[in-house]
Amino acid sequence: MRVLIVGDVHGRHDRLAERLEHERRALGIAAAIQVGDFGFGESSLAALRAPFPVPVYAIDGNHEDHRWLQRAIDAGETQRWGARFNLYYQPRGSIAVVGGSTVGFLGGALNVDRPQQHNGAAGLANYVRRRETEAAAAVFNRARPHLVVTHSCPAGIGIGLTGPLELRLGVLDHIVAAGFDPGPVHDCGDGELAALWSRLEYRPRAWVFGHHHHPHATTVEQTHFVCVGDDESLADQPVIWDSVDRVLWTATR
Repeated sequence: MRVLIVGDVHGRHDRLAERLEHERRALGIAAAIQVGDFGFGESSLAALRAPFPVPVYAIDGNHEDHRWLQRAIDAGETQRWGARFNLYYQPRGSIAVVGGSTVGFLGGALNVDRPQQHNGAAGLANYVRRRETEAAAAVFNRARPHLVVTHSCPAGIGIGLTGPLELRLGVLDHIVAAGFDPGPVHDCGDGELAALWSRLEYRPRAWVFGHHHHPHATTVEQTHFVCVGDDESLADQPVIWDSVDRVLWTATR
């Protein structure tokens, strides 16, 4: 089964639906996994008029309405999105079986362009909290997912992403000054995801993420890390998860 990996959507759901239909016809995809910044919010979900053409498994990123999302979770609304929209929100630290592959999901990421939103003691913050890291590690070590899906990536483990120069001041103001660890400049990411990586008792086949808005790939300790770009940069080189062979590959036009 071919599963399309979709980058940051930021509420452009009509464009996403069009692209999914195109890749369903062109590449034979049967599902999609979206890596956060989906556009979870009251107005954007209200604008969805028809189900997506294939099932979409999505996590939250940092650019969501997390207060609204928490209320939707508490009210059971997210569990009804599958029937209404063919959309399957994956809570932080959850597991789903997609086409025979076990997939682990952990949404959330640090803001670079604005202060962090804590959303109270019990609600969703935009970023990953330590208790969520610990809970996800326990779940993942039991289920041993073949593929891990996060919005950002572990910092300082050798993935080798370099933060854009124009965002360096935002990193200092909103991340470092707030007490968070973005990792070294040339191997940046999320310190909590690095903690997750260190807590895993095995190495997944692949780990996909977005957030950085440009494609990047490397292998660290037998795990293939792939950053997918935003929707526009993905148009020419779609990233596919083969759920049978359990490998990631990139299609070329």
